[in-house]
Amino acid sequence: MKNVILKHKHDKKYRDGYLVLEEADIFDRDTMTEGERFVLKTSEGAELGLFYYGRQNRGAGYKIGDDLETRLDVSYFKGLFEDAKGEREALYNAEHTNAFRVYNGEGDGLGGFTVDDYDGHFLIQWYSKGIYYYKDEIVESLREVFHYKTLHEKLRFDKNVPTHRISEESVEFPIIITENNLFYTIHFEEGPMTGLFLDQRDVRNKIMSLDLEGPMLNLFAYSGGFSVAAAKNGMETVSVDIAKRSLELIEQNFALNEINVDKQLLYTMDVFDMLKYCLRKRMKFDLIVIDPPSFSRSKKKRFSVKDNYNELIEGALPVLNRGGYLVLSTNASNYTLPHFKKMINETLDGRRFEITDIMGLPKDFRTTTHYKPSKYLKVVFVKILD
Repeated sequence: MKNVILKHKHDKKYRDGYLVLEEADIFDRDTMTEGERFVLKTSEGAELGLFYYGRQNRGAGYKIGDDLETRLDVSYFKGLFEDAKGEREALYNAEHTNAFRVYNGEGDGLGGFTVDDYDGHFLIQWYSKGIYYYKDEIVESLREVFHYKTLHEKLRFDKNVPTHRISEESVEFPIIITENNLFYTIHFEEGPMTGLFLDQRDVRNKIMSLDLEGPMLNLFAYSGGFSVAAAKNGMETVSVDIAKRSLELIEQNFALNEINVDKQLLYTMDVFDMLKYCLRKRMKFDLIVIDPPSFSRSKKKRFSVKDNYNELIEGALPVLNRGGYLVLSTNASNYTLPHFKKMINETLDGRRFEITDIMGLPKDFRTTTHYKPSKYLKVVFVKILD
């Protein structure tokens, strides 16, 4: 068995069960290939568990467990999937929703990959080349535990490889899924995204229940999930995204849900420019949703959640009605909820406001206390009172 030795005094979090080996904590290691199992040891030689080698961002491997004899075979993955399936029984029986996550990496026992169900069409997303080594065992286990119509995969560790179909059965995209009695188009074969962020399901449902008449401004709109929810709640919406393809997706989703497009405005524009435009045109909103990417770069600006989110809030405040809501969302795993709330409070200093809701991942996106970055989604509802 191969070994990896930690730096001196870098072992506490792994003793506490931390599930991802970080490259910066390694002192020495045996030569190994992606997917190979190894024992993690302290600088004094104490064994801290069995891992598999898999590079992803700053990570170098994922914990399998404390039993050093564990093999990543079909029976192992069947156990993971059977447990994951049992945890999601309510969603399998739901009549209003047929798209959700069936396996969520570290939260369901082993990191490096996820599996989503879009009305019976399964999508595996491989984030680590190391876990891809066990593709055959994982696919066989999925076949034995789940009933699906088709099976596809995205190699997220290799951006040059398009989505593949694994199953013999095929499907013509786009497909249509149901979420909280709303409908959305899904396409596995158009880049890294599918057409809907399943982790925001509860937030979209919350927007449908807000006691607001509108209008609503949706920044970084992508396929318009928040806009569809707001429009179904009776609001007129303004959706903004810098990508022209996004506006096509939004129009499709409006049409699927029989929403009058004439009352919904769509803009292809940088969001900072859009906020200035709204101010010039004296456009005012009861609800503004801000859900930016963690990091982006354009000819005009470099944006990161940590450094620039406050600028989005500052730009939104002048076009928000009194009593209106800001829905502030980030999926930056390295930006904790306390830091996010601190930034919000500091940015709104001098204003009267109330944090009415704090939301995170839905239950199918299982998380674990042994890997805090698994709780990456943070959504804060702020009501501006003055």
